[in-house]
Amino acid sequence: MIREGQTGPDFALPGVEGGSPAVYELFKPIEAGDAVLLWFFPSTFLPTATAELCAIRDAGWHGHEGLQVWGVSMDSIYASAAYADDYDLPLVLLGDGGSAAEYYGVRYEEWEGHYGPPKRAAFLLNSDWTVEFAWTTNDAFAPSDPSPVEAVAEVLGEMFPNLETDVAVDYDAYFG
Repeated sequence: MIREGQTGPDFALPGVEGGSPAVYELFKPIEAGDAVLLWFFPSTFLPTATAELCAIRDAGWHGHEGLQVWGVSMDSIYASAAYADDYDLPLVLLGDGGSAAEYYGVRYEEWEGHYGPPKRAAFLLNSDWTVEFAWTTNDAFAPSDPSPVEAVAEVLGEMFPNLETDVAVDYDAYFG
C-alpha cells in the first residue's frame, strides 16, 4: 500500500459527476494546484462506504476550493450515477477495473465473487503528489472507529483552515 510521504501514482479512469460521463485524469487537478481525496470502495451501495461518502457530502468537502473528492469503485459509471442520485453525492465517482486500486496497493484478489475490486481505502494527495493521508481496511463491511472520514478531517483541517472538519459518520443509518 502507498504510504504517507510517498508519491501518489497517476491514473485515468472513466467516471461520472452530475450525471455526465467523462474520463478523469488525476494529473489534471494536481497540476492545477488542487489536492485530491481518493475514496476507494469495492462497490456502490456498500453501507460502510455510503455512510462515509454521505459524511463527506454533508461536510461540503467536494465543493471546497482547492480540494477535489473522487470516489473509486469497481462499478460502472451507470451504477455510479444511480448511486450518486440516490444519495445526492456531488462528487466524482470513478469506475475502476482494478488498475488504480493496484497502483495504490489496495486491490482485493477476490471479494464477494468479484476479482480485483478496490478495498475500502482513502488517500489524500497534495498538489505536489505527496500522500498526506493513507488508510485502508480489509473488511469492507466493518464500521471503523474512528472513521477514516474523521481521521482525514484532521489532516484536511491543517491544509485548509476554513474547511468543515467537525464530521461524524453514522454507520448505523445505512445498515438495514
